[in-house]
Amino acid sequence: MSQVETTPHEIEGRWKWPDWGRGPYDALSSVMLGPPFEGYLEIDTEIDGEPWHLEVSYSKSGFAPRLSDGINAERLYEWDIKGRGRGERKASYNISPRFPNMRHWESGERLQLPWENQVGEVDGVDVEFHTSNIEPDRGLELLPEFFTAIFEHAGERIHSEYFRTTPHSASRMWAYERYVRIRREWAEKLSSAGVLQKVAHYLSDLEGVKAELHIDNEEVVNHQNRLFLNPTSASELLPGHTYGRKFEIYQLADPDAVSKDHPSYHPKVEVLVNKSMNDGEAWAWADRHEVTEQIEETLLNALHWEDIPLGPDGSGVYVADDHFDAVARDDLVELYEDPTPRLEAKSDHLLMTTLRDMGETARDVSETIATDGGATVDDLADQLGKHPATIYRAINDLGEILELDQGDVSFRARKYREELRALVESAEYAIESYADRMQHIMGLADHVAESSPFQEWLAKNGADLEFDENGEPRQMRIDTILSRLKYDSFENVATIASEALEKWSKSGNDPTTLRGVELTWKTPGGGTETGFVGAVADR
Repeated sequence: MSQVETTPHEIEGRWKWPDWGRGPYDALSSVMLGPPFEGYLEIDTEIDGEPWHLEVSYSKSGFAPRLSDGINAERLYEWDIKGRGRGERKASYNISPRFPNMRHWESGERLQLPWENQVGEVDGVDVEFHTSNIEPDRGLELLPEFFTAIFEHAGERIHSEYFRTTPHSASRMWAYERYVRIRREWAEKLSSAGVLQKVAHYLSDLEGVKAELHIDNEEVVNHQNRLFLNPTSASELLPGHTYGRKFEIYQLADPDAVSKDHPSYHPKVEVLVNKSMNDGEAWAWADRHEVTEQIEETLLNALHWEDIPLGPDGSGVYVADDHFDAVARDDLVELYEDPTPRLEAKSDHLLMTTLRDMGETARDVSETIATDGGATVDDLADQLGKHPATIYRAINDLGEILELDQGDVSFRARKYREELRALVESAEYAIESYADRMQHIMGLADHVAESSPFQEWLAKNGADLEFDENGEPRQMRIDTILSRLKYDSFENVATIASEALEKWSKSGNDPTTLRGVELTWKTPGGGTETGFVGAVADR
């Protein structure tokens, strides 16, 4: 089974080099200060066949110069090199000097920087980096190439090893994000099936975890649906994972403002590891490959847990953009069993068994607690007209799902209360027993509920969906005149097919199933035309 290759988005961190003292910083200062550049330079260059536009400028640091620097200025400069490549590929570097006994430029007080504790009382350079849509190691490779291009433009020689050695072990990263882009209907499935909600629910009863679910569907579904996980939460979901992270489904606030053919019409699914979600801790640059592995395992396992195909070949799931190629990866990431269904299956089995075996008083007790949210033994006795001893026996019978704490009765898990309350409040609660009701619910049609978004779409468009003997959709007919032309008096068939996939997905179904169904519609010329739903929607 193939798996899609993820791509980097934003990466931030800091490299440290004591290897050449302040050499790289001082060399750049000598070239950039004074004529002809006067502290600012823009050039175009080519690196390994890719065109780059470079901008070099300075900003004032908070550091006072040393007497030995021999400059007539209150504070040292820091140098900013900003590069822009194809598409949205960007690489920015801030180059700052480091040396023993650094002082604040205004107060003269000694600065407490990590450099001396981490690297030592030696001269060196500190480089803060921020790259976009560039692999971490490529970001490191570009810095010396940019540096060389600047000096070649200035007609000056430069030490060939500057920034080409391994950064000091104290070098750090504090933000790293990777993503894939998937078709809108698959993102709807990912959202409606609720992987974010299921994970949050799974973690809700675990001690030591911290997770936050943020849903922003105000402008459009999946604009920004985010799940924040601290390191403990991540380790509960995926074995051996140690970094806090954010899982996000992101779509433009107004995706219909762009053409359906544009990649940004479809959302990105992203995983970000950063310092704020990692208990305030950055991590070693040397650990970047481990972080990459954990990001990719999180991303692909989340898709896998919702049965979204991971292979890019012919799946119709992934959408390439300027930086995400939607190609198969060479090395497969490890896939883990979904932890959330185990919880659901265990809870459902326990609930069904308890409901089937309960007596009348136990049923009355469970109904009351489900609707009221909790009660005391005395309140239950008064409300149900039972002796407290009878209530205690009922609670004992329901010990698997109820708990008693100093006279207060409540459900052991919110799931039990939510399930039972839904049954009690259901319009079909007249069915004789809970167990019958549960079986009735489980026996409903797998594909389309009467009030589902897809059923409403069928009615609106005069469409009919036929199923085969296995209950799988086989053919769909639309008794409406549709046109292949985008600008016509008749509705566009591609738009209608896309709506069908969207509503099908919102009803909790797999979009792949409907994409392969034959669609027949009436044409403006009086005939009919047939095509597969997915192919028609993609036109």
